[in-house]
Amino acid sequence: MKNSVILIVCLIMLAFVAHSQTLKVPEMVLEEPSAGRRVRVTPEEYKGTDVFYSLYLPKEHTSEGSYPIIIEYTGNKHKATGSSGLVQDASLGYAAAIHTGAIWAVMPFVDGESSMTNWWGVEEETIEFAITNIRRICENYGGNHAQVFICGFSRGAIAVNYIGLYNEEIADVWNGFFSHDHYDGQREWRGNWGAPLVDYQDAAKIRLSRMKGRAALASQNGSTPGKVRAYFDANNLNNFGEITHNEFLVQDIIKDIPNEIVTHSHTDQWMLWESDAKDKVMNWFEEVLQKHPGTYTISGEVISEEKVPLEGILVQSGRTHFTKTDKYGAYKIEGLVSGERMIRIPKFNKHKIIDLASDCYNIDFKIDLTHSNE
Repeated sequence: MKNSVILIVCLIMLAFVAHSQTLKVPEMVLEEPSAGRRVRVTPEEYKGTDVFYSLYLPKEHTSEGSYPIIIEYTGNKHKATGSSGLVQDASLGYAAAIHTGAIWAVMPFVDGESSMTNWWGVEEETIEFAITNIRRICENYGGNHAQVFICGFSRGAIAVNYIGLYNEEIADVWNGFFSHDHYDGQREWRGNWGAPLVDYQDAAKIRLSRMKGRAALASQNGSTPGKVRAYFDANNLNNFGEITHNEFLVQDIIKDIPNEIVTHSHTDQWMLWESDAKDKVMNWFEEVLQKHPGTYTISGEVISEEKVPLEGILVQSGRTHFTKTDKYGAYKIEGLVSGERMIRIPKFNKHKIIDLASDCYNIDFKIDLTHSNE
């Protein structure tokens, strides 16, 4: 009898742990970036404005390390679901950052000197802000340019493609795409945009074609499972990348909604609870980091005309993909999508153009040291 009671108690405890909140997102503070802290970062060109992003460096962060980056976009401001639309209130990417040891940054939707809590701001400004500051995260905090993910909830889920694949330049940045609740092209948003649906879906398909075989995780809460999957199937979208679907009920993860923490099942906070759905997300991140589908590597060496290896020379392909040569003059740029690519050495105004369809080796440069671009 005693053993039976103990067993029942243990099962109850396990059930409680399986559906308990195990993480809490750190508050954003006004400090310099440091390991284990989430801070507000206002770029120099936005000083005195309301435009900033939040930056979390992993607890194990050091100046010599290299870390994946998870870029997040928030949902719209929506009182009924408790979504504020604010950078500082994001939750979706935090658990994945903890699990993978990644840098986590939440980007704004920019319109001049304002960060918009509804929809996109000015798309081109939002995109420029993201590219510029992802590059800075790589340069200043050890972000790995080949392991940059984009994720988002609700409005942010649509932004994963609508912003993340808006044009070739921003599409070039990402290693993988994680969206939760909604998807670019899935439905009309009357009074805002997305109508008529047929035109919206045609434009969304063009954006999705820029995925070029990379990995996407389409996550969806709801009592009618399969609606995102059905959208993919009806429009043959699965051909554009390695698509994984994650369909579940948030009410099965967070009990007694609404409660003092979560007011609605349309929420980005579910990743703070343990669940099979969360495990599927973590497994997806691990697999993409290991296999990096849809991306390739270019490598070579940079030497002088006298065949002396040149160390510390910047080599880049696209604004966020860059590296410096080692003491042997060798370089390697990873995480590149297919297509025509320019490999540049800005200091000496040298470049080569290649058609990338697989890993490319021996893309070498011979430099005349008397003709520096600096």
